[in-house]
Order: sequence, then C-alpha cells, then structure tokens
Amino acid sequence: MDFIKRNAKRVATDAAGYLLIVAAILTGWLPGPGGIPLALAGLGLLSINNKWAKDLRDWLLANGGKLVEFLFPRNRFVEWLYDIVVILLLVLTGFLEARHAAIWQISLGVAAFFIALFIALMNRERLKGWRGKHKR
Repeated sequence: MDFIKRNAKRVATDAAGYLLIVAAILTGWLPGPGGIPLALAGLGLLSINNKWAKDLRDWLLANGGKLVEFLFPRNRFVEWLYDIVVILLLVLTGFLEARHAAIWQISLGVAAFFIALFIALMNRERLKGWRGKHKR
C-alpha cells in the first residue's frame, strides 16, 4: 500500500500522458491540427517522470526549427509557390462550401481551409515581409 501512495502521482501523470497520446492517434485524422497538440501535451506529461520522453521532447525542441526552415526556406520562388497554394486551397474551400454538396466534399473543404491556414501561419516570415513593403 505504501508503494501505491508514494507513486500515485507518478502513475496518474503517466496514465494521463499515455491517454493523451492515444487520443492524439484517434483524432489525428480530423481536419485542423488534429492530434498534434494532444500528442505534445501527452509527451510533456510523460517527460516529467520518464527519461526517454524528456530526451525526445528536448530533441524535438532543439530540432523543430530545422524542420520549419526546411519546409519554408527563404527562397522567393518557394514563398510565391506557397502563396499560390494557399489561395488555391481557399478557393477550393469556398467552392466546396458554397455547393452544399455531399458531406465528404464539405469535409474536404474544411480540411483544405485548415491546411491553407497552417501554411499561411507557418510562412510568417513571408507575411512580415509583405507587411513591411505595404506599410505606410
């Protein structure tokens, strides 16, 4: 009984962390960020008591910026390509939502909207450059 009392907080924290990771897997297919915030929260809880989770969290924090730099390089052509993709996705969203078609088409439109939003938010340097040029 002493073991359970001493380790109840650890067991509860780990159980909540694993539950959040399972929830992330189950909700990962939904439009929007899906399970990413849940997985990060679960990893954060697990990293309190587990060295492997802390090492993984530290590695993600150290190398996460490299992934963003790789996906969104400071290249004028790539920045314009992302702008065009965002506009096309937003047009697709508007078209599919205006038609009031089948549920899969509406779901595709919502997914396209969230993908466009994600790309636009991740390409913040482009947005800062655009604001600087058009500011009076």
